[in-house]
Order: sequence, then C-alpha cells, then structure tokens
Amino acid sequence: MIGNYWRSAYRNLMKQKRFSFINLAGLAIGMASALLILTYVSFEFSFDKMHNRHDRIFRVQSTFHEGEELTDYWATSSFGYGSAMKENLAGIEDYTRIGSIIQPEQIVKYGELTLRENQVAYADPGIFRLFDFALRKGDRKTCLAMPRQVVITERIAQKYFKDEEPLGKILVFNSHLGKVECEVTGVMEEMPSNSHIRYNFLLSYTSLPVHVQEYWYKHEAYTYVLLDSPERKKEIEQAFPQMAEKYKTDEALKNKTWGVSLIPLSDIHLTPQLGYEAETKGNRSAMIALLFAAIAILAIAWINYINLTVGRSMERAKEVGVRRVIGAFRKQLIAQFLFEALVMNLIALALAIGIIEIILPYFNQLVGRSVSFSVWLTNDWWMALVAAFVAGIFLSGYYPALALLNRKPITLLKGKFLNSTSGKRTRKVLVVMQYTASMVLLCGTLIVFAQLNFMRSQSLGVKIGQTLVIKFPGQTEEMNTKLEALKKSIARLPLVHKVTFSGAVPGEEVATFLSNRRTNDALKQNRLYEMLSCDPDYIDAYGLTIVAGRGFSEEFGDDKDKLVINETSARNLGFVSNDEAIGERINVECTDAPMQIIGVVKDYHQQALSKNYTPIMLIHKDKIDWLPQRYISVVMASGDPKELVAQVEELWKRYFSDSSYDYFFLDQYFNHQYRQDEVFGWMIGSFTGLAIFISCMGLWVLVMFACSTRTKEMGIRKVLGASRWNLFYQLGKDFFQLILIAVVVALPIAWFSMQNWLSHYAFRTEMKATFFIWPVLLLFFISFITVACQAMTIIISKPARSLQYE
Repeated sequence: MIGNYWRSAYRNLMKQKRFSFINLAGLAIGMASALLILTYVSFEFSFDKMHNRHDRIFRVQSTFHEGEELTDYWATSSFGYGSAMKENLAGIEDYTRIGSIIQPEQIVKYGELTLRENQVAYADPGIFRLFDFALRKGDRKTCLAMPRQVVITERIAQKYFKDEEPLGKILVFNSHLGKVECEVTGVMEEMPSNSHIRYNFLLSYTSLPVHVQEYWYKHEAYTYVLLDSPERKKEIEQAFPQMAEKYKTDEALKNKTWGVSLIPLSDIHLTPQLGYEAETKGNRSAMIALLFAAIAILAIAWINYINLTVGRSMERAKEVGVRRVIGAFRKQLIAQFLFEALVMNLIALALAIGIIEIILPYFNQLVGRSVSFSVWLTNDWWMALVAAFVAGIFLSGYYPALALLNRKPITLLKGKFLNSTSGKRTRKVLVVMQYTASMVLLCGTLIVFAQLNFMRSQSLGVKIGQTLVIKFPGQTEEMNTKLEALKKSIARLPLVHKVTFSGAVPGEEVATFLSNRRTNDALKQNRLYEMLSCDPDYIDAYGLTIVAGRGFSEEFGDDKDKLVINETSARNLGFVSNDEAIGERINVECTDAPMQIIGVVKDYHQQALSKNYTPIMLIHKDKIDWLPQRYISVVMASGDPKELVAQVEELWKRYFSDSSYDYFFLDQYFNHQYRQDEVFGWMIGSFTGLAIFISCMGLWVLVMFACSTRTKEMGIRKVLGASRWNLFYQLGKDFFQLILIAVVVALPIAWFSMQNWLSHYAFRTEMKATFFIWPVLLLFFISFITVACQAMTIIISKPARSLQYE
C-alpha cells in the first residue's frame, strides 16, 4: 500500500516539474522563514531556564511609593536587602547578591598585560548555590568566600594566562575606588548566551568596602532569592515595607514607602527596561509580533500549497473519478493525498533546514545572539512546533482530497470541478487570507521604519556629533593633577573645540540617584533625581540650551555649591516656571548645606526616544567625591577623527601609561540604543518580502490555471472584437477583487496592532494615511505585474489556436 502511495506521489511530483518546483519552493521558503523566526523567539523566551530551580528564583526589584503613587522602580536593590530578607521574612531558603553597578568597568592587569574589562561583578558564594553555572576548576562553596578572590571564565583564563594553570594567579583590578589584588580561585564555563547574568569576572562580595556590604542607601546590587514555594511571592512583597521601616535610619526617602517586586527569573529578560538595569533586554511585544509573523508566513505557505493543489485538481479529478468508479474506498483516496502532502512537506522541511543552516551565522550576526536549534531542547515549544507541522500536513492534504471526494464521479470525469461554486468560494477565502496577512506585515514594516526614522531625525537637544569620548583611567597617584594637565593638553590640539569631564554621556542612564527636596518645602517631600557629575565645560560642550539663569562658570567664582537642573526637575520640585527656580535652595542627599539652583536647561534626550525625559540635576564634579567621573569628552572643531584619536592617545600615554586607552564616538554610541529596533525592522521587512513573494507565486500559478480553463473563452472574445485591456480585465478582475477585500480586512488589523506597538515609545511618530496607502499601492502593483506576466501569454496568442477544435 505504501509502495503504491509512494509511486503515485513520485509520478505526480515529476509529471509537472515546474508546478512541483513552485510548490516546493513556496513551502520551503515559508517553512525556513517561520522556523527561523520561531527559533529566535524560542531563544528569547528560553532566557534563564537552564537553572534547575528557576521557577523558585526571583530577582528583588526596588519600588518606592508616595501614598498609592509609584514614584520609582529599579531593577536593583540595596546592598542590605538580601541578608535582611533572609533574616526577617519567612519563605526565603537562600539568597545571593551581585554588585556590578558600582564598578561596571575595571582595568585588569597581569604582568605586562593591561586591559579594560566591562563584565566585572562582585558576588557572594550564594551565586553558585542558586544558579547552575558550571565551575570547571575550584570549589563552589569556597571560591568566593574570602576577600580578594576572583572566579574567571575559561576564555579569560586563556586570554591572560595562556596555557598556564590559572588557579593561584594574581590579577590586579583598578577602578575609581583604587587597586585590589585578587587570587584566581575558580574557573567557570562561559555563562550561557541565553542568561541575563553574564560576567567574565566574579570578585568575592567581601572585596567591596566594608561600609558598602550591608548599606541600605545604595541601591546598586542585584539581589536574587530562592523561595520555598513560588506562591510565597505576594506574601513577601506585602511584608517587606513593614520590615524596611527599621532599616530606614537616614532622612533620605523617609517619606516614601520602600517596597520590593519579586520578578520570576525566567521573566526578567522580556520585561520592560528599568532604571539601574545593565542588560540590553528583549522586547516581549516584538517577540509576539514576530510570533504572529511566523504563523502568518507558515499559513501563507500552506494556503499556497492548498490553492496550487486544488488549482491543479482538474488533472487529478479524472484520476480520482476513475479510482472511485473502479471501487476505491474514500479513506484510501484521503490517505493517498495525505501521503503526498507528507512527502512534499518533508522535502520542504529538509530544504528549509538546509536554508537555515546556511543563513544562521549571518542571522546571529544581525541579531547579536547565538541562536541554534539546540534551544528547542530547553523548553516545550518543540511539541507545539511538531503539532503545528502535523496539523499543516493534515490540512494541506485533507482539504484537496475532501474537495474532490465531495463531487460525484461523473462530475470529476467531466473535469467540471473547478467551475463549482463552492470550490471557487473556498479558493477565494484562502487567497483573501494570504493577502490579508501580507498586507498587515507590509503596513507593520513601513510603520517600524517610520518610527526608526522619526527617532533618528528628531532634535535631541544635545550635540552628539564630532565627539570623541575617552573612558577614565584607573586610580593612580596625583590623579586629579594629571587629569587637569591632560585636559589642558588636549584642549590645545588644533582639532579640538571643547574638552569636558562627566559621570555619564548621552546614550546611557545617568544611574546615580540622590534623594533631594526644596529647602523650604513644609512637607519635606524628598524625591529621587539623577545626579550628573560634570565640570563647568559640560553644558557648552554638549550644546545644552539654558532657558533660565546660567550654567557653571569659573568667572563667577566657586560653583561647587550650585546646581543646574533640567525642566523636568523644575516641574518635579514644584516650580511654576523655570525662572522661579533660579536662586532657590535644594537639600541634596549627602551634602552638609543646601545647594542653590543657578540655571535651568531645556529638557534633552539623555537616552533613546523610547524613554521619557527624566529629572536630572547637574552637579559640580568636585562637590561629592564618590560620584564617579567616567568619561572625557573631546568635541572636534573639524578635521580627521583618526588623526584626533592618535593625537589624544599620544598625550594619554604621557600621563596614564598604566591604563588602557579606550574610546568611542558618541553618535555611534547613542545610535546603538536603536539596534534592537533596527533588527526588528529588518526582520519584519525581510520576512514580509518573503511572504509577499510566496503569495505572488501562488497567485501566478492560480492565474496560469485560470487562463488554461478560459483559453477558448478568450479566443471567442478576441474574435468578437475584445481589446487586450478588456481581456486582461476579464482575466484579472476576480483576483483584484479578492485583493481589495484583503486590503479592507487588513487595514483595521494593521492600524490597531501597530498603534499598540507604538504606545511603548515615549516619543513616537504619528499614524499617517501614507503608512497604509503606500502598502496598498505596492501590493496592487506587485499583483498587477504577477497577473499581467501570466495573462499576457493568452492575450497575445492567436484566436485560431484556441478555437481550432471547436
């Protein structure tokens, strides 16, 4: 039986090779596109599920309320949260703390090798109790138990020690807190690419300054807790505020309710980006959009297969009619069609996997991930994929069989199946579904790129062009003296317009919060403000617009006790106008006396336009010594950037030969924030193109079969004097009516779905009619070309050929 099915399937496959090629190509491209998207989406949803107890591990995130209003929400917690929660709250089996915000980068030295590393963190021994990161060398229990210990990855061990034994070696870490020598006590595997926790160096938590380790007023640690049951989550969140009251010993933030939000480990990657969050997170909305795109493309491919199979049914109709007349059972004929669908789908799947294997390295380079088929083994998505594949095979085989078997054998033998009303109606519905999906994807692609263009073209309120940014050197003797000398030397270069020091640059979160309020505020309502530590040249160098008062200036004497704030800060402080803020005094956390506002700058985009303006206060770099200085910004006047880099490097080596020279150009750094949006746009755009291509392949073949059934009709019309345009109209009108119906169905779907997507952006483009008109015109144009190419064959043929047997 199977042998007969196979021989029949092979004959049908080879009988019309062009048709089979189109059918296989459409299926293979559709499957490859859908499978690639689903593999990527599965990878994004697989984050942090490699740990055996991931369902009971939660990250402790900080919340602050004033009454019922949530005023601040951070991904981090204070250094003291973990131990206090373990001691005071029931249901917590274990915890660990990772401190990476306090020193995100450090200069690491071994012998003559000096490099700046940016995946450095402080972790307590609990990291190897809660998480299943593989430790190749060292003891999981003791490798981070003592001060001045460090665990490194295998790649780092090879990088610094080559083939030497790494255990027992000493690495010197240099940051703004000073130098510390650490013994290598462990070597771990590279942390998985689908883990939001990714570090190359884990220093022991006790290597931090003692006063920081349990400090409640620095929210710069990531705290993870292991619960005895996931159901304890709500109970712990509700109990925390009362527990926190006994630890709120300072005046700062006393007016706020301190709370926590426990986020399941496996949910962290696809939740919205928060303050103090170092990881570049995924976008759940984008993943859901890609998931629907994959389903749409796969549906288009299978609909295409069904349409082409049914369209070819005139030839198969006589075969089925003969089989039924000589006694073939219904289930045998259905099995024959299902077997042929299975063969076609398996061949298409094999081709799809081959296509993916070829393009996967380029795809990974585009998305910046390490996606592979192995991700299917880490979750249960593979069962849904297999179920969808089986369902697709069943529908693509069963429907064409059912369409033929519901006709009387005499109808099939006469070849009148394609003229039946129900058959036409079903094909029309399938074509409408195809083009509806294509239209939604096309509109979505245009809107995604319109939003990207909007974000890139908007005025930022800050200059980011022609700016070379150098990362601060490690701590050294006479640091401040050398820095000032370096600044003056750089400023004298002919290519340089301005030089300034700061704790942050546009393109990143300022990430240093202090609790401040107006001195004369009777209610003493403290709020959190981002404190941007900078020198007097910062405002001028970055082209910030002063809307009231003035900026820092050495001409007015010592501005150490002065503040310059942005408009959002002025509103948060309760000032009716910007001018009202000038001269007012502000109580700033960690300062002995109130500070005076001397200027207000126009709100500018410190980060990408997906985020709203935040309250920022500019404070003199010499006011609070522990506010870090991290960057030297060099604004070019004109000239060759490469020449400037070389000239600055020469000066750098003169003053800081022990520190690595690391730099970037600010415009590239700022625009990197849009990388994920760009990737999403290119993915949607590429797969939309493929979806339209597959739909057009199906349309082309359907037009071809329609022409073959109406050859004599067209010949008669030409004899009676019909023009070519009239013939084209007669052949194409049904198809264009279907496309028009698809457009009417698709436009509302596209509008609502993309409106929801845009709502995630603080600054977004307006929905314009052109976002929908151009896709409609493009779809009609592509369809017109597709129909015309096939229809012209019959239009320009001689009538005598089609009428010679009449």
